[in-house]
Amino acid sequence: MRRCFTAVSELCRRHPVALGAAATFSLSLLLRWLYLQASPDRTWPFSIFFYGDARFFHAYAADLARGHTGPVTLPYHPPLFPWLLGLLYRVLGPPQGSAYPYKLALALLNAGTVAFTGWWWRKVLGTGWSMLGAALFACSFGWLVLSTTYSNEVLYVLFLSATCALMLQHRAGPSWTGAVLLGAVMGLGSLTRAEHLYLWPFLLAWAWLYRGATPRRTLALRWGAALVVTAVVLAPWAIHNARALRELNARTPHLEPLPVLAPITVYGPINFAMANHAAATGGFTPDSVNQMGQEGFLDVANAAQRHLLLHGYAEGLAWMRDYPADAARLWVAKLDRWLDGFRLGLGASNLPAGLSGDRAPVDVFVPERAWMKWPLTLLLLAGAALSLLPAWRGFALFTAVLLHRALITVAFFGYTRGLLAVFPALIPLLLLPLMVVATRVSARKWATRLPAVAAAALLFFWVEAGILALAAPRRFMASGTTDRASGKLIQDDWVRIWPD
Repeated sequence: MRRCFTAVSELCRRHPVALGAAATFSLSLLLRWLYLQASPDRTWPFSIFFYGDARFFHAYAADLARGHTGPVTLPYHPPLFPWLLGLLYRVLGPPQGSAYPYKLALALLNAGTVAFTGWWWRKVLGTGWSMLGAALFACSFGWLVLSTTYSNEVLYVLFLSATCALMLQHRAGPSWTGAVLLGAVMGLGSLTRAEHLYLWPFLLAWAWLYRGATPRRTLALRWGAALVVTAVVLAPWAIHNARALRELNARTPHLEPLPVLAPITVYGPINFAMANHAAATGGFTPDSVNQMGQEGFLDVANAAQRHLLLHGYAEGLAWMRDYPADAARLWVAKLDRWLDGFRLGLGASNLPAGLSGDRAPVDVFVPERAWMKWPLTLLLLAGAALSLLPAWRGFALFTAVLLHRALITVAFFGYTRGLLAVFPALIPLLLLPLMVVATRVSARKWATRLPAVAAAALLFFWVEAGILALAAPRRFMASGTTDRASGKLIQDDWVRIWPD
């Protein structure tokens, strides 16, 4: 027994980082599994708390698994997540009335993301604070939901985390290998969520602060190589889209042709128009398109919808120009919905906010109670301000990522899940003000032990999830708009949720 204990102690001494990452992965996966065990929706292809594009992802993946190619359609959704889901359907077999195996596989992917993110956070946060950050990531209620359902955020957050890790590693300028890796990750992230491509200017601006003594020509060549690699990763899908759009143009020769250059999707103009008009609410509202016919489905032969696919940016900008005050109020509403992500709490019961609230169209559940929202918003702003100081300039990368996401939110839709998607950048900025305070009082023992003690206290949420998993699955009630024919809830509309 003593020999075994000695061997374990030696292993911990020699490989503390690897063992920490393994422990983080194991605990994250355990909590996601326990959460699933207590969920009444564990076999459904969506979650009570998030419906999103689950129906599309399932249908696309099922067709891929069967090797079935349907008719040519508009390239509206980025393809990488449905490709991953289709691969899971092939490896694990097609769905047989239960989505549980695929949800568990996605939980495993997200547990790996938590462990990987906690590993590179050590370089900017230190051991104790990175441990606390990883614990917060692991037991975030929002991420318990998104990591156990069909959500492309579960894949996107991995690529965003890898992007931040590579940028920090090559802050003074990437090596040739680093440039290739960063370009590939940026390309894959863009094929998961199209807005990731527009993170490039923010990354390059941050890199300019750290250019150091490296010759500018060398830096330009290496960053240029990273951009070229991103273009190479996007090229096959861009070629696929060009072929599809040429065919759709050939079917509708009487209408203005769609541009065939669409590296990822064609949804930019029409989404911008849907997000910026007199009846817009700040969230996803397809009413302006639904009123054009086709029962809410996009049809390239519909002249009105075709106009928005081509000229949606012009329509949205014209409305902003004509009604600047309304546009400003709409921007505030979008950011308000985005910051609703701070309403989401911790653990399987979403403490302290609880499980009564609303689920907006194509978005994650938001609880009624909002008392955490504004204190955390102020903490985030404090972290962003501190990141501009020379002593904490490394954190400016995270501020750049948050700024990019805020601008995307203002331009398009205010999604609560959009705040969850930037967790690898969000958590360090939230912890930075606390780190600064702890540094000021570092002479006191409690200040150095605070992050480790707080991380240990969060183990309560594993105990809570275990108790819930041993009991009968929880029951929930829901209300909202119902379909006239079937009487069932319309999942793409507002849904009110509360525990039974």
